[in-house]
Amino acid sequence: MHKSMKAAAITQWGDAGVFQLSQLPVPAPAADEVLIKVAYAGINPADWKMRAGHLKSQLPATDAPLVLGLDASGIVVASGAQVSEFAEGDRVVCASNLFSTGAPGTYAEYLVVSKNKVAHLPGTVSLKAAATMPIAAITAKQALFASDKGNLQPGQKVKIFINGASGGVGSFAVQLAKWAGAEVATSCSSANLDYVKSLGADCLIDYKTQDIAYELSRWAPQGVDLILDAVSAGSLEDPFLLLKPGGKLVSIATLTDDGDVEADMARAQQHGVSKILAFVSDANLGKEMAQLLELVDTGKITTPTAEVFPLDKVAQAHQKLETGHVRGKLLLRLCAERQ
Repeated sequence: MHKSMKAAAITQWGDAGVFQLSQLPVPAPAADEVLIKVAYAGINPADWKMRAGHLKSQLPATDAPLVLGLDASGIVVASGAQVSEFAEGDRVVCASNLFSTGAPGTYAEYLVVSKNKVAHLPGTVSLKAAATMPIAAITAKQALFASDKGNLQPGQKVKIFINGASGGVGSFAVQLAKWAGAEVATSCSSANLDYVKSLGADCLIDYKTQDIAYELSRWAPQGVDLILDAVSAGSLEDPFLLLKPGGKLVSIATLTDDGDVEADMARAQQHGVSKILAFVSDANLGKEMAQLLELVDTGKITTPTAEVFPLDKVAQAHQKLETGHVRGKLLLRLCAERQ
C-alpha cells in the first residue's frame, strides 16, 4: 500500500486561499479503528468556520498541517485488531475523528476513523450519494427526533416549519419530517423552490419575495408546533411568535452566529415556548447512519443533489460554501474512479 497520500491541508487560519495540496503519511489504524480509502469527502458549513479559525478552542493546535473534513464515503483497506464488523473491500460511509481526537479529517486519500462512526453501504446507495449524508442527515435526524431536541414522534399530526430547506441539513429535514407524517412548511430562495417542492414540502415560502410570518399564519393560524432553523440566529425576525403555545424552536448550532442563546431561551419562556440549540452527538453515529441508509435503500428518502469538486479545487468549493446558498451538498472527489 502507498506510504503517502494527497491531502488538502492548512497550516494557518484564513480564507479559502490557505489550503495547500500536501503529501502526508498514510495513517495507521489503532485497535478499534478502520482505515478507509476515501472516495468522496463531504464539505460542511463547519469546515469553513474551522478553516477561518472560529473553532480554534475546539481543535488541536495546528503545528502540523491540519486536514479538515467531517464525513466521507469510501472503501475499507485495513482495520485494527478489535474490528470484526468491517473487512477489506467493504463500501462504507463515516464521520471523521477530527473533533474527538484531532486525527486528520476527510480531505485526504486515506482516513483513519473509530469503528463506531462507520456504517456499511447498501448496494443501492452509491459512494457519491452516501457522502452527502453523515453530518447533514444526522444533524437533521437528531434535531427533529431526539428527545432533548424536537422529540417528534412518527405519526404525530404536527406542523413543522423548516427555515433554510434547500441546504444539506434542510434537504434531509424536510424528507424526514414528511416520512414521520408531519406537515411541512419551508423557506428558501426562489431559485430553490422547485428543488424543495421535490423533497415533499407542503407549503413553500420564498423568503426573498414573501413575508414568512404572514405566510405561516395563513398556513397554521394557531402557530406551528416546531421550527427547525438551519440558517442562523438572526434569520427569523421573531420566531417565538410563529409557534403555538408549548411549541419548540430547534436551532442548529452554527458555531459562529447563534446570537445570545441564554437571552433567547429566557424570551422563549416568556412566550410559553422553548428554544433549543442543537449540537450533533456522534456517540452512536454508525448505528444512526445505518438507520438513515435503510430509509434511502427502501426509497423512503432520497439523498440531496450534490456538486462535486476535485481535490485541487478545494478553495473554489469553500468559496461557494461560504456564500451560504448551496443547494444540497458540496463534495470533494478523492479516489472515486473505479468504484
